[in-house]
Amino acid sequence: MLEPDLVPDGSVDGITASPSAPGVNQPTGNGPQSRRRVQRTINFDRSVLERARAAATYLASCEPQAGVRSLADIVNPAVLAYVTELEELYNAGEPFRPVLRMPSGRPANR
Repeated sequence: MLEPDLVPDGSVDGITASPSAPGVNQPTGNGPQSRRRVQRTINFDRSVLERARAAATYLASCEPQAGVRSLADIVNPAVLAYVTELEELYNAGEPFRPVLRMPSGRPANR
């Protein structure tokens, strides 16, 4: 992961985190996106990405019944499954508080 970009006021990418009171489900950031699909840049371990790309390419061309036409068809269900598991483990099965803009990099040491 990339290191956060610190600005003079100590925030990350100009965003400061403020904890909300329990039960308050207010999103952070500047406003919701209106598109269903969005493009984001994330970092993968090279070996994981190469395997996923190879699987998507093979399945799209040779195994149409698999329902995989692109890398997104592999990544989206995998991320959804893991986020659901995290919600079960750490948030009583409820979705985490919405975040409209996530600071880049690792969180500061606590």
